[in-house]
Amino acid sequence: NQALSSLLKIDVSGRRTLNKEKTAEVQRNEERVHTPASIFKKLREILITEQKVFFLDDNYLPNPGHMVEFTADLRKNPLIQTMDAIVGLIDMAITFSNEPKKKGGHKPKPDENKIIKKQMEKFLESLKTGDTTDIVSDTLANKYRAVITLEHEFLNDPTMSDLVDGHFKVLGKIIRVITDNSCSINLIRKTALSAMPKKVLTNMFSALSNLQTEGGFDIPPIELEIEGPVIHVIPIAIFS
Repeated sequence: NQALSSLLKIDVSGRRTLNKEKTAEVQRNEERVHTPASIFKKLREILITEQKVFFLDDNYLPNPGHMVEFTADLRKNPLIQTMDAIVGLIDMAITFSNEPKKKGGHKPKPDENKIIKKQMEKFLESLKTGDTTDIVSDTLANKYRAVITLEHEFLNDPTMSDLVDGHFKVLGKIIRVITDNSCSINLIRKTALSAMPKKVLTNMFSALSNLQTEGGFDIPPIELEIEGPVIHVIPIAIFS
């Protein structure tokens, strides 16, 4: 609702007033209210009719400022998704390793897993700072990938469980285009980690990458940046 109200300064209600019948005077006041979905449907129809939207296919060359629509499989920021999974696994380990405290026994030592979990939660919190979050697509029809920046206040579900790992249509505006792998979009650009050298970051997260390649854990490959060709998109809507 807030997203559309900031885009459209219009009265979205229709009224029919004062309808008199011959036998008796009856006043009727009927009101029709458009939902966000119906307003978006109308907006999309207008944009397509006026040829303001480019449909992303293998012939499309993206440009900043273009309104585009494309279909894609969407995923969370890979680093955040991995850290969420690891914190969950440590939480399960703590649950199954808890032992009842014996009467008269010594005070138990702090559980190492709990210390690690607390440290990782603090790190994860720093990754999620700010009012926006990034999700990424797989390779699109024109061989580009997409980084889509979402504002938290417009999410139906803050955990994005209804949004990621699914096949969706995205309508939005391109704000940046990178045509080759000489440049990239940094997925940790909003955090203090972005100031660290790339080599240091690679070494830091190599252990997490090994969980997938050597440990067999079902976690996504660690990606700190998305190399070109890639487009950066601010969405109007993500729908199915």
